[in-house]
Amino acid sequence: MIRLVRDLPAVQAPSAAYLRIRCLFDAYRDDRDVMFWEQDGGKAYLSLAGGDLTVYDAGGDREELARFMRMLAPGSLFGSEQAVRAFAGEETGRLTVMMRQADLAGETPGDLPDSGEVYALFRAGGFVLPPYPDFAVDFCRRLNHGLADCFLWKEKCAAVTFHSGKYALLCGIVSREKGFGSRALCAAIQQNRGRAVLACCREEVTGFYEKHGFKKTDHVGCWKKQ
Repeated sequence: MIRLVRDLPAVQAPSAAYLRIRCLFDAYRDDRDVMFWEQDGGKAYLSLAGGDLTVYDAGGDREELARFMRMLAPGSLFGSEQAVRAFAGEETGRLTVMMRQADLAGETPGDLPDSGEVYALFRAGGFVLPPYPDFAVDFCRRLNHGLADCFLWKEKCAAVTFHSGKYALLCGIVSREKGFGSRALCAAIQQNRGRAVLACCREEVTGFYEKHGFKKTDHVGCWKKQ
């Protein structure tokens, strides 16, 4: 059975899907427009915000999950590969989850976070983003509540991470010049020192993360309505 919940357990294991849900919960637990569900006492968790659905499957009933997700009719879906595939079939995309301990000391100099500058950089880098007002509200909300970190070098590079407990999720990294991607990634690792940092990427760019000490841990599925 799938039921709405108003509380979620802390992140206990390096799961990109559950970490994404928990980071959303930390920021929007009191917002009635953002919803969270649990299946059968923790066998699966789901979140829905603005048409974006995330699912974490730890051995839940995938047929029930698929039926429930179809009822929600999301605009995009991210999460456990098997659960996403049960919903989207052959249209399911696949991302590799990379992880490393954030043990870099120091601080990389950068500019103060600016939602407009970050938005422009990520748009130029090909990221699919919501309208700017929605992006800015979410970006500032998480930063102001200490739930996110941002490294920015104006017109050069940016990296944004969300975090909960001992884990951080690299939500995006972009560079407009060679070498600045490494600078942004190292800065994000420094900002999250003491946490385990997870990143989800296409298989063809895993070498970039491996060069910076990340290792492959898992895969997740993704789907976007055309």
